[in-house]
Amino acid sequence: MPTWHDSVAIADSKTFNAGESASALVEKFHTPAVCVAVENLEGNADDTITVEIVGDVGTYEVDSRTLSATGSYVVDVPQCEQVHVTSANGTTISAEARNNPR
Repeated sequence: MPTWHDSVAIADSKTFNAGESASALVEKFHTPAVCVAVENLEGNADDTITVEIVGDVGTYEVDSRTLSATGSYVVDVPQCEQVHVTSANGTTISAEARNNPR
């Protein structure tokens, strides 16, 4: 079992191309929290950020939101093997998955 404050980086101030994803293995976390920070819209009017989980039975979208300004948010996801974060239009994002023990 990981420590209560364990985390893994998904993207560290990464400039995404349109439709690009970044992933992290989170199978050791219990109900991970995915923290997303949109740092720069790279000239786009907005961007849709999608968070997906991957497990034995497939890939499921758990959150999708369109942002027209920089900012951050947290998404609680169920226990899974992997988390994907995708930028629809291409922006600069930092994201991490944190252990979220109960």
